[in-house]
Amino acid sequence: LGTLDMYASMTPSPYGPEGQLPYRMVDDASQWIDSQGEKPFLMWFSIAEPHNPYQVCEPYYSMFPPESLPQMGSSVKDQETKGAEYQLLAEMMGQGHIGYQQNLQRLRSIYHGMLRMIDDQLARFVSNLKAKGVYDNTIIIFVADHGDYVGEYGLMKKGVGLDDAITRIPMQWTGPGIKAFAMPQKSHISLIDIFPTVCDVIGADIPLGVQGRSLWPMLQGKEFPEKEFASVMAQDGFGGMYYTLSLIHI
Repeated sequence: LGTLDMYASMTPSPYGPEGQLPYRMVDDASQWIDSQGEKPFLMWFSIAEPHNPYQVCEPYYSMFPPESLPQMGSSVKDQETKGAEYQLLAEMMGQGHIGYQQNLQRLRSIYHGMLRMIDDQLARFVSNLKAKGVYDNTIIIFVADHGDYVGEYGLMKKGVGLDDAITRIPMQWTGPGIKAFAMPQKSHISLIDIFPTVCDVIGADIPLGVQGRSLWPMLQGKEFPEKEFASVMAQDGFGGMYYTLSLIHI
């Protein structure tokens, strides 16, 4: 019987960029925009990568050699300090992929390659918007749902904790009316702020009960209530109950 590899392929994908999901999604998204004619549109363009199973084709597989990657700020030795949940997640990953720890640097390399592949395909998507003549009238929000440990604490994926690697995700806005800033904003914002911001942009009322706050004044470089963005709350759960190693290993 072969080994079930849930997390990665340690060799380049046999399918080139054109066979990868981000490339195919750009084609589909561009065709859909064509079908809308002159109508205004809202598109949720959700690319699954970078995600397990970690795989990528050339040239991205070799673009970031394992030995060239920056040193991490933590290691597998820190799992004991972080707690039982971190140790349990590492154990689960080891069960799904034989040689997981030995291949961690290669996993990181593949992850970086997947990111670059996404960058290239989004650049192609933006070029298509410009060719269609709709780029100058389109607001683009680039955001993720969560981060990935990418080797920190000897882990990949997510599932435990609220470390910076998991919670501090990119959110970039470009488009008409949005001011370009040389540095990232220092305000604490959240995914829940996207909906009220879009309402503000299109002139719609923000429904009662919406927890997020509009970022539109901030994005335009105007005054905004900075104290309201001085902090943000994040929560996580691990299967609905508190796990300990003693509970698991009975």
